[in-house]
Amino acid sequence: MIERAVRWADERAGSSSFLHHALRKAFPDHWSFMLGEINLYCFLVLIATGTFLALFYVPSANEVIYAGPYALLRGEKMSEAFDSVMHISFQVNAGLLIRQIHHWAANVFLAAIVVHMCRIFFTGSFRKPRDINWVIGILLFFAAMFEGFTGYSIPDDLLSGMGLRIAVSILESVPLVGTWAMFFLLGGNFPSTLMLQRLFTVHVYIMPLLLFGGIGTHLAILWKQKHAQFPGPGHTEENVVGSPLFPRYTVKTLALLFGVAAVHAMLGAFVQINPVWLWGP
Repeated sequence: MIERAVRWADERAGSSSFLHHALRKAFPDHWSFMLGEINLYCFLVLIATGTFLALFYVPSANEVIYAGPYALLRGEKMSEAFDSVMHISFQVNAGLLIRQIHHWAANVFLAAIVVHMCRIFFTGSFRKPRDINWVIGILLFFAAMFEGFTGYSIPDDLLSGMGLRIAVSILESVPLVGTWAMFFLLGGNFPSTLMLQRLFTVHVYIMPLLLFGGIGTHLAILWKQKHAQFPGPGHTEENVVGSPLFPRYTVKTLALLFGVAAVHAMLGAFVQINPVWLWGP
């Protein structure tokens, strides 16, 4: 039955030749060529944990009185956004763990991009015809930084508020367009009632879609152009010497995926941030 279904699909889509070519595509064996995959898997961890957190986060600046389990803040006025963050951290099952995994995945994501770009730069892999992909990688780095900043800002605590105030001041200082850009992004003077909603929209919807599109384009160009491998016996600009995609490289990359997820889980579980440091007594 499975064979008939596969043959039926292949007769109509002509996919067998493509799949055969794709599964035999060679990837270099050197470990440094997997640095880019660490970035991809960090992004997947961020998407998974961010989706979980978005289910409980409330992007609202309306004031409420805190009545949760954290005794040092009980009875204090705070925004609904910060109250939802406290709810995630102390009342949602595994909420603080997911927050910490998301936090560390974001840090490792940016660090891994820098290391990956250093490998590309110092090996000269950015040169023609791969210069367009190099530019896309740089744009992805700045997009990831901006995505991280919007996520850093939405808890609406003292730490994120100070960082956002500095960023808004820098934006306002831009001649001619600074004030207009600030009003457009925040919906009014800082702090505005629409600020958290817009940051949440940018962080959860706009930037992830841009990153997803940029990463997809980056990988598509890489697939077409092949890796820029190190000099060696039988290595040319027209071929790649290494492991086929299936099964050898598939096993390696899946092991890396599980390893990256495990490292983030361990960081989230054992390198906790004391709530008092984040939110104060």
